[in-house]
Amino acid sequence: MAGGILGTGVSGLSAAQHGLDTTGHNIANVNTEGFSRQRVETQSTVGLAFRSTFLGNGTQLAGITRTFNDFNYQEVIFNASQYNSNNTKYVNASRMDNLLADPETGITTSFEEMFDGINGVTEEPTIISARNVVIARAETVAQRFNTLYEEISGQHLGAVNEEITTTIEEINSIAAEIANLNGKIQVENAVSGSGFPPNDLLDKRDLLLKNLSEMVQVDTIKRNDGTINVTIGKGITLVTNSFALPLSVERNEFDSSKLEIGVATRADTVNKTYITDQLSGGSLTGLFDARDNLILPTLNELGKLAIGLADSFNRQQTLGRDLNGDQGQYLFSDINEPQEVLSRTLNSQYNVGETKFETYIRNTNELSGEDYRLDYDGTNIEMTDMDGNVITQFTPADIATMAGGTAIAVEGTGIALAIDTNNLTAGDSFMIRPTLTGSRAIERVLEDPEKLAAADNALNISATNNPNNIELNLYELTAASAPAAPLPAPLPDNSISIEIDAGAANYVVRDSGGTVISGPNAIPADQIIDDPVAGFRFELKGVLAGSEVFDIVHADNPGFDETKKFGPGDNTNMLEMLNFQSQRNLDNGTNSLSESYADLVTTIGVETKSREISTASFETLLAGSEQRLAGIQGVNLDEEAANLIQYQQAYSAAARIITVARDTFDTLLQAAR
Repeated sequence: MAGGILGTGVSGLSAAQHGLDTTGHNIANVNTEGFSRQRVETQSTVGLAFRSTFLGNGTQLAGITRTFNDFNYQEVIFNASQYNSNNTKYVNASRMDNLLADPETGITTSFEEMFDGINGVTEEPTIISARNVVIARAETVAQRFNTLYEEISGQHLGAVNEEITTTIEEINSIAAEIANLNGKIQVENAVSGSGFPPNDLLDKRDLLLKNLSEMVQVDTIKRNDGTINVTIGKGITLVTNSFALPLSVERNEFDSSKLEIGVATRADTVNKTYITDQLSGGSLTGLFDARDNLILPTLNELGKLAIGLADSFNRQQTLGRDLNGDQGQYLFSDINEPQEVLSRTLNSQYNVGETKFETYIRNTNELSGEDYRLDYDGTNIEMTDMDGNVITQFTPADIATMAGGTAIAVEGTGIALAIDTNNLTAGDSFMIRPTLTGSRAIERVLEDPEKLAAADNALNISATNNPNNIELNLYELTAASAPAAPLPAPLPDNSISIEIDAGAANYVVRDSGGTVISGPNAIPADQIIDDPVAGFRFELKGVLAGSEVFDIVHADNPGFDETKKFGPGDNTNMLEMLNFQSQRNLDNGTNSLSESYADLVTTIGVETKSREISTASFETLLAGSEQRLAGIQGVNLDEEAANLIQYQQAYSAAARIITVARDTFDTLLQAAR
């Protein structure tokens, strides 16, 4: 640029023009989301040496910068990530809370009505209409469990899966856009000088990062060429330079209806690396948290409750006699129905062959509602909970026993395992879900009201030797008829005795003549014994001293013992069923049926309130951080109007300098003529 007054005027004119252009750009984008106010930076041009001093030589454009504060921006994207994560959890918890706590959709009312019906039968055991009420209300309870399962698994879990899929598509789209902008920014920085960053491209990239942070927690690494590397969760690379690594929705290795997030450097890679557990923040993590810590545990708890209900009533039905004096039949479907037994264990998709385990519910009082994992190393099977804590280990001898069709009880879990089809190969893994589908499987199967077993059974129990006052309780009668006619069910003899050995480890069953008809058999840890010969399951309560002897007598046997002769008006067994309303038969004796459901509702209610508080807190923090950032980068129309006037005046003044230069030049020309 030429020196002197003309050059100075032209430089001032150019600077003012840039100021007007930039101010107009700011005003035009006052409502553009993510736009950062820009400003013109000028600096004086090096003066012209004249004798012992320098003469001013005008101004020059030093840069056009955006008013942006990285600290405030990072605060915004962090709070946005946390707010959306907690809000997603809150929305799902609130919906679950409304479903279970509402008397119209929950199960509390159905429980109460069923026990009201049972109370009616205890008052009038022979009235068919009263028995019909129990049958109808048992149907209502079963259907309520079925409806809750379908609502939660179909609507809640289905909606979460859809949102996960949609969110991953959005994340991949944003990642691709960020990678594309990285490339453009790299080119612009290479061709433009220092101080002239591609501000509008940077704004677009920052806005995309903020949108991305709403779905997953984001971290960035700035590079010298102006590009950024984007990582999510625990350092998982999503964007590097101008290349985006797409995420994919994968099926869980055990359960194809359970979605996971995978990543690979190539889109066509078959076995992706699962990163679900490495993600944090954002709505995506909120969805996984809602699924894994709310929806699936709720299904497990409802299943545990449904199984406990069915098991308690079914067993008690077998311990009584119906209106015709016959042994009672199941009120609900068998909790160990063959298809259910097989469906409770899932093979990993990486298993070489399919091995089918049979998972039996052995003791509903010990059920925890937890899932378990089995891993086979070629020799032993290790069983762990989902946190990796070892539950037990099955030796080759145990595996052979299970493969032979004998179920082995797993202490403290309430389940027993057997193997239906053995194709075990080293490295195989399995997932056991004892209760997940319990609320789906429950069904009322008893149709005839006369089959309700209101009367007591025909057995008398006494102890010959019992130093520790152990209780021997009938757990379930399993024999439909006695093997030797004309003796009625359920004993194989007029009387039998159960004898514990001196070490309190085994027992035998003897008939009335003293002959051993069963055993010696090992006493399991939970002391619930399913004897293959006696025709019933019994439970020993207390600490065995050893050498106990118990006698069980058929007490409705004409000519032998008739102390428990059948009467149709007997309500003894129905009173036992009525006691289930308050009897703590679940959660290791800490909860009744109603209390267990109340615990579930309370847990979800507390979770909902906690998420509501967290959501409100982060909403306030997000609003505050956005306001602070807007105060720095937002366009103020009053300020821009003032700048517009300032630059307009500067432009006019610079134009006047040029006019003066022209007039001076004309004067010189006139003087030379």
